[in-house]
Amino acid sequence: MAVRTAGRALAGAALALVAALVPATTQAAGPPPGAPGPGQDHPPRHRTADLPVFTSTGAIVDPLDETLPHNPNQEFIFPSVFHAGAHLADPLGEWYVYYAPHDDPGGINLMYADSLDGPWTQYEGSPVVANRWEGVYDVPHVSSPDAVWNPDERRMYLYFHGDNRVTRYATSTDGVTFEYGGEAVTTAMVDAAQPGRRATETSYARVFPNPDRSSPQRWAMLFMTNYDTNVRHINLAYSRDGRDWEVRPEPIVTPGPAEGVNVSAADLWRWRGQDYVVYGSTVGTIFARPVDRTLTDVGDPEPLFVPNPAPPEAGRASSPQIVTHRGRTHMVYEYGERSHTTVGHAVLDPDGVRDPLNTHPEDPLYAQCTGAGSDELDGDALDRSVWSTSVRGDLDRSVVADGAWHLPTYPGNSTSAPLVLRPAPGGPWQVTTQLTLDPEVNFQQAGLILRRDDATSLRVDVSHVDAGKRFDFVWRRDGVDRNDAWTAEDSALAPPETGDTVWLRMTHHGEWLTASYSIDGVTFRNLGRAAPADELAATDLGPFAYRGPEATPELTASFDWVRFTPTAEELATCS
Repeated sequence: MAVRTAGRALAGAALALVAALVPATTQAAGPPPGAPGPGQDHPPRHRTADLPVFTSTGAIVDPLDETLPHNPNQEFIFPSVFHAGAHLADPLGEWYVYYAPHDDPGGINLMYADSLDGPWTQYEGSPVVANRWEGVYDVPHVSSPDAVWNPDERRMYLYFHGDNRVTRYATSTDGVTFEYGGEAVTTAMVDAAQPGRRATETSYARVFPNPDRSSPQRWAMLFMTNYDTNVRHINLAYSRDGRDWEVRPEPIVTPGPAEGVNVSAADLWRWRGQDYVVYGSTVGTIFARPVDRTLTDVGDPEPLFVPNPAPPEAGRASSPQIVTHRGRTHMVYEYGERSHTTVGHAVLDPDGVRDPLNTHPEDPLYAQCTGAGSDELDGDALDRSVWSTSVRGDLDRSVVADGAWHLPTYPGNSTSAPLVLRPAPGGPWQVTTQLTLDPEVNFQQAGLILRRDDATSLRVDVSHVDAGKRFDFVWRRDGVDRNDAWTAEDSALAPPETGDTVWLRMTHHGEWLTASYSIDGVTFRNLGRAAPADELAATDLGPFAYRGPEATPELTASFDWVRFTPTAEELATCS
């Protein structure tokens, strides 16, 4: 008999949703058997309903808990909710959640509870599926579990990946002991179904009854596919029995400007009569795309859930599973910086905050009510009582004229270019600037810098790279810039409609510093990963501009103003 021990839960901070991002285009998946084929006209089969707001209740498993039965890496991803009480004869609890570490060796864990609100108890026999199955497979890791009840066989099917090229399945009658089933989807199957493409990963699968009741294919699967382009898409497969699968010839979701480089961890969710594909993205937002019953007509992305940019959410949420039970709608998902993630729980909240980055849509740039320390830069010279710190001031060629502060893009970088700054206020605070610059050559850039010295600083900027115009949030620590090239989490390519004028914002939350940007002065979007304020220990902040090599053409960066967001007391005075 398993011994039941309660795992500790992390204290949760409220999460909220962000404003609508730039719509992206989608390649429709190939039609399933019986659906209209290419060139056959049919009206759109989906409509968009108002999406709900979810508020987080916090984590339901603590990745730092050393008493967990299986916790090799202090990180967990991809929760799968299973209504054990509705299907199993003698369940440990009414609800099961399967989850797993991401990194090697992985392993499928189980926790259970009598309510989706918890508390959750860890199954002491975890992992219930490991990365080695005698006589079957021996792989570096297994992860991304998805539990589905197959009523025809009266068994649970548990899908999981391991290694990244194969999604497998096992079956169980009690949800604890499993028999190996086989391989469900592989990269070879994707290559065969999609000539001209080369898949490198098939993982993060969710399986559900096919919403098209007229199709002979009873089951459908959404799964992530990475290709040799290193761009991750969502693909679709069908099956009659849950064992043998047919991959469709086109991805169902292709990432666009809203999502960033990658999309992943998709599920099908029905809300007010409309089906949605819900999934994670590079930018950290959980998006929802309306889709018709045949899973062929897919709409544009809409933000469903955007986590708080500061840790523990750290601006990243993914792998949603949404369940409505007895009138209460729950979302179980993963959140946190990659390799430091955990499983969270949120509930539909009619009074929840929709958009924490844009709390004053009537005055997003605080033009009517600025905070103390703001400078409209309307004169013909800097106020040196405000901008009192000079770094390499003998090189300064900036001027104030025509309602803006004009900085040349100096040769060098933030360790060699001149800076004119002001003392950083004590936290928390938020500062925004309006910047006009059109970088067209690599290394041309300008923005705001929060600085302790040349070796330690934090920058939010607009720049130019090989792929075009880009926004960056760069933490320089001990002389080295933080850079995650694989996930590109600290940068975002500018949307195609980005003009020469952009808005950059840096926020001090107390313990953490985050950044955001806007291309229209109305909607701000989270940018990059948070940086620890105490470790940075910054003393000054202000604008910067540089261009790297001397041979790079010099441009002028024009800062129209630098504004601090008013405090609640200042806002009350303004109103």
